Amino acid sequence: MLSAYSLEDLKENLQVNNPEIRGAEEEYRRSVLDYKDALAGFGPKVDFQLAGAYMVNPPVGSLSVSVDDIISSVEWPAGVKPARSGQYIKVFDGMENTLYSFQLSLEQPIFTWGKIHQAAGLYKAVSDIQNVKYQNTQKKLETELETRVTSLWFLKKISEVLEEEKVYADEMVSYSEDAEKSGMLLHQDVVEAKIKTKELEIALQGVNEQINTQIIELRRITGVSSLQIEEIDFEYDEKVFQSILSEDRNVLMEKALSDDSDSVRMVSMAQKVSEMALKISKNSVYWKPDVGLQVSMGYGGSRMPLMETNWLRKDDYSLNLSLGIKTTVWDGGKKLRDVSRSLSNVESARINKDSVKSTLRKTLSEQWNTCDVSEIKIEYQILKMETEESKIKQQEVMFQNGYGSKTDLLSAKMDLCNAKIEKLQHELSRACALMTVKFLVYN
Repeated sequence: MLSAYSLEDLKENLQVNNPEIRGAEEEYRRSVLDYKDALAGFGPKVDFQLAGAYMVNPPVGSLSVSVDDIISSVEWPAGVKPARSGQYIKVFDGMENTLYSFQLSLEQPIFTWGKIHQAAGLYKAVSDIQNVKYQNTQKKLETELETRVTSLWFLKKISEVLEEEKVYADEMVSYSEDAEKSGMLLHQDVVEAKIKTKELEIALQGVNEQINTQIIELRRITGVSSLQIEEIDFEYDEKVFQSILSEDRNVLMEKALSDDSDSVRMVSMAQKVSEMALKISKNSVYWKPDVGLQVSMGYGGSRMPLMETNWLRKDDYSLNLSLGIKTTVWDGGKKLRDVSRSLSNVESARINKDSVKSTLRKTLSEQWNTCDVSEIKIEYQILKMETEESKIKQQEVMFQNGYGSKTDLLSAKMDLCNAKIEKLQHELSRACALMTVKFLVYN
């Protein structure tokens, strides 16, 4: 027995398996790490270095002083000068084979004209954009999923009606062939009946290809590689979308263009990022120095710290405090051009926001127009269906009483099927348009 997948089940698989959603999630995670890196700029940077060496032949060997040289350097009274002894006194044992050096350094920004704070704000805004993009990707693909499942539902209904119409067409071919043999119909009538059957076979094949395409796409976006049409448990509920049609379109348009909608919110946040980048550029121009503190502690000796004999007396350690000031005096005008470039980016962001709103207005207007046209065509097909049903009843009565022909009755039934198919096609077009409206307004 095949497993059943409801729309919610497919959405859950979409969230877990879809590579586009997972990619957007990873981009958001990286942006959070970038923001944390920017926050780290407020605190100090601490580095530690350790170096050790073993010298087989140390460059400085042992040092000894001749006792006779020392005696000779002293002015002795006459007749008191000691005799030469030929002895030596060792004053330095020579360098040891090991040599170690340690250094701990700390760098702390003190004043940067707000660049660190502004950079952190910029990365936070970028992270927020990635978060909205991630959520919007989820909503967009869920809408695509719902659209494809809905399309599949309508295509199945169209396929069923085509199968029914083909039964009538086959029956007409069989009846026409029998009527031709009895001389009641011409051969041309038989050929026309066969052409109609062949047209239905082509139409049915086209619908089946569309169904297969929808199944393949559903497998791709949900990650359910073995998904079959029989496994999808979905019923189209027109009431869900009729509620959207009943709402004030001007209110829906304002909602889609508000700063709360994902599309407008992303471009608004991008504009904010451009404005922050402009502030950073202005605070990086000439004669605006950055001030920082650097502290370094070091030790170098033949043994590990605190283990060397008389290490404190040897004064092998160091402690340095430095206050640094750095500013750019001139770089050929590059920083000024950076400011101009940032101003241009801000203006581009504003233009992009206007463009997005214009596109939203155009898309919503087109979808509303599609809904209106589809609604009229649906009403038209409903009237046609009523007419065809009346014709069928009349043809059945006439055929039973021997006044009508079976071909007329079958033609009326086929015309009713065509009206049903047309109605389903327009309902599908309206449903897709309403799902697009729903995505643009409520996401």
